[in-house]
Amino acid sequence: MPRGVKREIVYTGKAAKLNEKVQKLEADLKATKEELKAAYKEQLKAEKVAAAKEKKENAAAAKKALKENQAKILKAIQDSGKTPEEILELIKQ
Repeated sequence: MPRGVKREIVYTGKAAKLNEKVQKLEADLKATKEELKAAYKEQLKAEKVAAAKEKKENAAAAKKALKENQAKILKAIQDSGKTPEEILELIKQ
């Protein structure tokens, strides 16, 4: 908590040059922190997009695998030469 009015210090000579350097570095630091925040926001957006893309690809792969399994089962049923009733009986056992 601030206590009272901040006193303005007037630097001269070498101290003035060093004070200017400190002020410049503080301004650069502030600007760099803002750039860091912006870059981090972009990173979060990119990670979110990548996660959504990966989730979508996984869902598509699972759907494709399911269709392939169904096709294999259907082919096996057709190749078996048994009637649907016989196959249902085998499954129930």
